[in-house]
Amino acid sequence: MTSRILIIDDEKLIRESLTHLLTGEGYRVDAAADGAEARELFGRRSYDLALIDLRLPDCSGIELLKTFMANAEDAPLCIMMTAYGSVDSAVEAMKEGAYDYLNKPFKSKEILLIVRLALEAGQLKREVKQIVGDQVKRYNIDNIIAVDPLMAKVFSVVRKVAGNRDVSVLVQGESGTGKELIAKAIHYLSDRADRPFVSINCASIPGNLLESELFGYERGAFTDAKARKQGLLEKAQGGSVFLDEIGDMDPSLQAKLLRVLEESRFRRLGSVSDISVDVRFISATNQALEKLIETGRFREDLYYRLKVINITIPPLRERKQDIEVLVKYFIDHFNSKLNKQVRGMSPEALRFLQQYAWPGNVRELKNCIERIMILEDTEVIGPEHLPLEVISSTREKGRFGVFLPREYDIRQGVDFNDLVRSFSSYLIEEAMKISGGNKARTARLLNMDRGTLRYQIRKLGIEE
Repeated sequence: MTSRILIIDDEKLIRESLTHLLTGEGYRVDAAADGAEARELFGRRSYDLALIDLRLPDCSGIELLKTFMANAEDAPLCIMMTAYGSVDSAVEAMKEGAYDYLNKPFKSKEILLIVRLALEAGQLKREVKQIVGDQVKRYNIDNIIAVDPLMAKVFSVVRKVAGNRDVSVLVQGESGTGKELIAKAIHYLSDRADRPFVSINCASIPGNLLESELFGYERGAFTDAKARKQGLLEKAQGGSVFLDEIGDMDPSLQAKLLRVLEESRFRRLGSVSDISVDVRFISATNQALEKLIETGRFREDLYYRLKVINITIPPLRERKQDIEVLVKYFIDHFNSKLNKQVRGMSPEALRFLQQYAWPGNVRELKNCIERIMILEDTEVIGPEHLPLEVISSTREKGRFGVFLPREYDIRQGVDFNDLVRSFSSYLIEEAMKISGGNKARTARLLNMDRGTLRYQIRKLGIEE
């Protein structure tokens, strides 16, 4: 799309020469002789760039610049022009948001270069704004799939925390509960949303490397430091730093992180000067930090600095209401991704999912649905399609990995033959569920021939 430019100058010759020059480059150009005419044009259409003379008959160029900048959504990039250049006017124009400042007279090549650079900067700014807007929509708290009252409480805290741009947040919860998703929601709901969200996993990087990743280093700080490197704290300037698995951070590094939290400054490795930083820290862990404090593996003072606000995400097994809506969401998601036509899950299969403990939480449920939809060709997911660990969840597991029916308690004494008969029935019935009643497949699952399977079915009185 061709860029539109507005020229505002009281000298007719300059207006005409700039119009001729820029239209010759393919730009759409309008021109105004004073502030009133410029405001009228600006009120009728949007511009990508404005070239504004610093001195106009009815107002100053700075006043017109402020008028344009006040319309944040439609504000064009502005380049100030004047034959009365001074350092003071240039500084004032830049403070008010001008992109650049030019002294008259200027050469055609100079104008064309700065116009091109300004328009490229404007396009980049719009693209970044679009990306930020997409991220805000994607990580909006309303897009997190949950209906359980326990999660409603979490969302309420997230909304309140997001409004305070500086407060540190500690997100706790088991693996797979969505701690990073909550951290991103906090960031993108806050006024830091247009600045970086930088994430680092403290458990995946050795302590010495983690320090250089966070703080950066100067050239020559250590053997392989051949050039200065900017750390993640600098890259996150104005935004948020997400420290995942904070409980695995080395104690020596914890002390340096504490200084950053207390003083909002740090030093690159090998440097002698401090760098000020404005970031929000969001930390996450699946460990009990209180126990790590007791054993001396985590600093108590850092703990209290990190958990100004503490958010605990309940595990999936404690919010059964979320399982059904998550299943529907994942089925829709993988229908689109895998080009499948699965209509849903049977009530019996859903009951198995709700009885399962989900040690891997939402991540495990997502992987479970994905695996089923990759391997099975079915319109409705039934119990026969579920993993064995899920359909066996109503049984109690003994010390040798054997699942016993709940009605048997070996501590109270059991009838051995009755228990063997019951367990044999259980194995065959579960295998038949998985195979969908297919005898050949059931026999293969139990590593027996079909004749033996038929004999056991008759002997045990199993309904086929």
